[in-house]
Amino acid sequence: MERMEEFTTKMSLPPVTQIGVVVKDMEQAIRYYSRTLGLGPFSPVTDLVPDKNWYRGESHPVHLRTSRAMWGAMEFELVQPLGGKSVHGDFLETHGEGLHHLGIETSQYDEIVGMMDRAGFKPLQVVEIFLPKYNCWGKATFFDTRSVGGIIIEVVCRPWLAKI
Repeated sequence: MERMEEFTTKMSLPPVTQIGVVVKDMEQAIRYYSRTLGLGPFSPVTDLVPDKNWYRGESHPVHLRTSRAMWGAMEFELVQPLGGKSVHGDFLETHGEGLHHLGIETSQYDEIVGMMDRAGFKPLQVVEIFLPKYNCWGKATFFDTRSVGGIIIEVVCRPWLAKI
């Protein structure tokens, strides 16, 4: 733990750009957050079946449903696990619905993932998806940083956003 604490004091991560919330029912969650917090509009609900998914180091299929809305400068992401193995499904099963992760959007994905790894944070899940429309790969790694504060950090690279 000393090594991790020493390293993290020197770590210079990009700012958090996303709040991730795990939900049981996407449509119900969108209605709730729209009415109670005034969030929205939410993006169209998307079923996500990544081309590659490594859950705790092993390849497994996964099926997630997602939608997003902006909350000021922060993206508010809803994730509903539908099948397969994922940190989202684990969370829903053990904790129920709620705040799941903080996301860091970066074009320096490999460098930030390497930095987190060298600091001793373990990747819980790695997801890769190819988007033919933009001819690029999206990547995300969820790191276990829960030892203090109970937070999972997602490092995500979505190069197609620069092409929109």
